[in-house]
Amino acid sequence: MTTRIRPIERDDALSLGALRLQQDREVGHTPRPGFLTDYADALLADFDGVRGWIAEEPDGRPVGCVLALRVRKLPTLSHLGRPEWWYVQQVFVSADRRREGLGRRLLHAVQEAATAERVRFVRLNASDAGRPLFDATGFDDPTARLREWVPRQV
Repeated sequence: MTTRIRPIERDDALSLGALRLQQDREVGHTPRPGFLTDYADALLADFDGVRGWIAEEPDGRPVGCVLALRVRKLPTLSHLGRPEWWYVQQVFVSADRRREGLGRRLLHAVQEAATAERVRFVRLNASDAGRPLFDATGFDDPTARLREWVPRQV
């Protein structure tokens, strides 16, 4: 059985929502009514700002995905055009299909497209569970210049 990796299409919105639901449930989140519709609506509203790939079985069953948000800088005097980078928001493979190389194939699809589209870099936040996969696919620790600020919740 060959699992196909292909770019996402608008018609995949509910399947991607189902994969997100599966991922969230694995870490203990409780499903809420209307989530799939909310997810699909949000994805479709921002579709042009997302790059993604889905892994599916020959029968069409989705078993994994990777989604990256496109970030474009505004023009400056030091850069021609609008440099773009991607933030990988989600990498997920269904539990019954893990350890078969699907995560690696999904990330390679991102890397191939980013190279072809001349993306400046691809970033992600690695969980402890995902770190070995990201290390194996060439993701390095960011430079010491990378900083983050989180607003205090009121």
